[in-house]
Amino acid sequence: MTQLNVPVGLRAVRQGLAKLGLNYIDLSAVSWFDVALKTGLIGLYGGILYLAYTTGSLFNPFAEVYHTTIGTVLMTFGAGYSALMLIVTAIRVLLVARYKPMRSLSDEDLPSVTVIVPAYNEGADVAKSIDSIARSNYPRAKLQIIAIDDGSKDDTWFHMEGAAKRHPDIVCAIKMDKNGGKRQGLRVGFALAAGDVLVTMDSDSVVAPNSLRNLVTPIAVDPRIGAVAGNVKVQNRNAGVLPRMMRASFVLAFDFQRAYQSVIRSVQCTPGAFSAYRRTAVEAVLNEWNNQSWMGKPSTIAEDRALSNLILREGHEIVFQGTATVWTNVPTSYKQMARMYQRWERGNVRENLTYASFCWKPFRKRYWLHANVDFVLNSAEMVFPYVLIAASLLYSIVNPFFLLKYLAFIILFGGVMQTYYYMKERDSDWVYGILYNLFWFTCLWWVVPYSILTANNGSWMTRTLPQAAPVEESAGQKSETVERLAA
Repeated sequence: MTQLNVPVGLRAVRQGLAKLGLNYIDLSAVSWFDVALKTGLIGLYGGILYLAYTTGSLFNPFAEVYHTTIGTVLMTFGAGYSALMLIVTAIRVLLVARYKPMRSLSDEDLPSVTVIVPAYNEGADVAKSIDSIARSNYPRAKLQIIAIDDGSKDDTWFHMEGAAKRHPDIVCAIKMDKNGGKRQGLRVGFALAAGDVLVTMDSDSVVAPNSLRNLVTPIAVDPRIGAVAGNVKVQNRNAGVLPRMMRASFVLAFDFQRAYQSVIRSVQCTPGAFSAYRRTAVEAVLNEWNNQSWMGKPSTIAEDRALSNLILREGHEIVFQGTATVWTNVPTSYKQMARMYQRWERGNVRENLTYASFCWKPFRKRYWLHANVDFVLNSAEMVFPYVLIAASLLYSIVNPFFLLKYLAFIILFGGVMQTYYYMKERDSDWVYGILYNLFWFTCLWWVVPYSILTANNGSWMTRTLPQAAPVEESAGQKSETVERLAA
């Protein structure tokens, strides 16, 4: 990709910007594609806001909507709900301001840890994941890595075995005879783990050198903490516009949300990409988690949210460690992106019902009310906004000026929320964050209501095809299955 060169004359400008704290753009590394796209997007946002203002759409109350009963109800409800969520957002911002990650412990005080990496059709990426963990700044004598090939149809085992050979003292590679799903792969890892802290990691993810020690520190420091959520960031940002958008959205979805939940010690989901669990907390719920079912069928999705629920139910606290960074790959096509979100939202539907079954009981000593209020709000956010979105888009067909108002408010609210992204990342990808909001509320909003209606579908959907050509296994390549290990 063509790169911009930095003329000598711009050095003084860059130094001046640095003094003002505006050195978030490395001009020597910015591509023409990014510059053109971001410039065009800023122009688009400005154009929409200008049209909405000059046509009067921005502040138009659209009084004709109130001529019908349903219109009056929707507009009144929309105004009330929006006001409530503005207050809620302000409170969440105050909570985030109080959040501070724990400082890492010394090598002597760190606990023994087992990192479990289940993989299915991951190809060469699994080796990168294992290598990143093996090369972490963590005492090697306290580190164990268990990698499980869950019956892959591609060359995953070849790359996994290669990583195990590079780190024979800490990596154990296991090949399952057939695909049993991610939950089954994790169960195998939990059964064979020797560490006092169990860490789960996705096989398409890599971690920063200090991420592992930062992740497990809260468990070692505070006996009330049963699990810790890592900080998930997008690894394949340059793979297209969708990953660029998701990079910005993840900072709000994973960083902002888990930061305020961490203050009340009630992070509702420990991400599969990178999370740590107290061994005793997992053992207490392992059988129930492994045998979980939905509508009479074994549960095959939302294994991370399910485990979080059970650990919370047992009275443990769950926190977020913003310094435990993991980079993971995200979809690059609309179809795969929609499928991923469907799986997540179906899992949320199921696990929200599970959480509701115990949350009103005295299941914890601290922040009981705070946790339940947050749960109710998050559950409401899966229903109420989408009624308003559907009504807004339908009305926009009749009155396009209402669509201008709709888009303008998305841009304004998105811009305000993206200030958090800029404060955390100090780069100009906040522009893509606003685009993500526009994209979600026009092209992806249907995912949540559709997922609620199809919650019985437990298909993974994004791991159905091998990512590389199959390779033949030699007799020496195939590892023992868990049954043979147990024997």
